[in-house]
Amino acid sequence: MKWMIPKQHGAWSMLILPFLLGGIVGGWTLAHIPFAIAWLFVYMGTFFLFQFIKQRKKSQQMLRTVITYLTIAIVAAIPVFLSDWRLVWFVLAMMPFGLVNAYFAKIKDERNVWNDVSAVTSFCIGGMASYYLGARAFDATMLWVFALPYLYFLGSIFFVKTMIREKKSRFYRNVSWGYHVVLVTLFVVLSYPVLALAYAPSLIRAIAFYGKKIPIMKIGIVEIANSVFVLGCLSWYLFS
Repeated sequence: MKWMIPKQHGAWSMLILPFLLGGIVGGWTLAHIPFAIAWLFVYMGTFFLFQFIKQRKKSQQMLRTVITYLTIAIVAAIPVFLSDWRLVWFVLAMMPFGLVNAYFAKIKDERNVWNDVSAVTSFCIGGMASYYLGARAFDATMLWVFALPYLYFLGSIFFVKTMIREKKSRFYRNVSWGYHVVLVTLFVVLSYPVLALAYAPSLIRAIAFYGKKIPIMKIGIVEIANSVFVLGCLSWYLFS
């Protein structure tokens, strides 16, 4: 088998930010260590599984990689589920969205916006699981842990569309700008200054970067830096 790593900067932010936010707000436990390993290998395993699904000529090497990654994920997940079997509900909640991603991989339409939305939903459910592992509670804070990163990543989807695949689309430009303006304005009006601050850089980069030729690598770096800032603001808000 061959050890491979997905080269998608945005997806890594989606994988890590919700997990960290859930642990920071809900509290860290020893079970988060195997959880992190399982979460990492589930992502890498399913990523290459989707690559395998869309191949016409199936790569046995890639299949062995998928099997290895998912086996590691299952083994790492065992002590996590032993700590609290209710975590299985989060897995069941993610499964329909995983099937949606598999469908878009099968029809070779992975750039479809609904495929991106489905992936974001799965990642944010994982953040809820990370929160529950520490807090051991299904409560309103868990909903915030899901919703706040979701709002951020939804905006990122629209922004990236305008920078890479839909550069000349006025529709996506208007959706991206409009979404970010409404999001920041809403939190200002509702008197949530920390949340308005959290999403303000996303609004600025959505407008300032539009129409400029920026390498994909630099876009990814900007998104990672923005994700770190958002994580700090959301953690601050949920602790205050």
